[in-house]
Amino acid sequence: MTMAPTRSHTERPPRTAETPDDPELSAPDAEAPEAVPDRAGPTDTPRAGLRGVRTWRPSARLLWVLAALLVAAAVAVTATAGRATWQQQRDEDARAAALAAGRQIAVNFVTMSASTFDADTKRVLDEATGTFAKEYASTLAQLKPVVTANKTVSTVERAEAALVSGDQDSAKVIVGVVAPTSNASTPKPEKKTYRLRLDLVKVGDAWKVSTLDFVS
Repeated sequence: MTMAPTRSHTERPPRTAETPDDPELSAPDAEAPEAVPDRAGPTDTPRAGLRGVRTWRPSARLLWVLAALLVAAAVAVTATAGRATWQQQRDEDARAAALAAGRQIAVNFVTMSASTFDADTKRVLDEATGTFAKEYASTLAQLKPVVTANKTVSTVERAEAALVSGDQDSAKVIVGVVAPTSNASTPKPEKKTYRLRLDLVKVGDAWKVSTLDFVS
């Protein structure tokens, strides 16, 4: 009796399309690198074109020159600001001096007494210049007999001054004066009010009046 051959347990099964030829390829590769996601934008590639290019660095001498220039600029700015401040302070001092001089000249002009006429008028002449000096001097010969005969006495009780304008060489000042005045016919002093406008000019180190007018 003929027996059909039986398949051995060790016989390999037939290959199928899903069975790879190489058994090593059937197992997952644990060593395979992970997939790198596609990043937007350019990749970071070596800068092959910059090889051999030196980065510029300023020399110590150049740094000293730059520092010196910066210091010089700072000094120039400080000097300019300091000069402007000095000039402003100088102008303020000049205006203050002119205001004080105008007030005092107005007081001296109004102050007059029959017994001290020459001294009173000389004080005004010493503070006068230009047109006012000439006009005032020309009236003294006629004014003295009138003041002496009437025994006129004029003093100043209060004087207030305001600067209209002014600089280093000239100024305009308004002065209000309250002057008690008496004479032979009015022994009891009567308060008179005057408002004077003075044009002042700098003569040497002193302020002098070149024009004086009574204003309402």
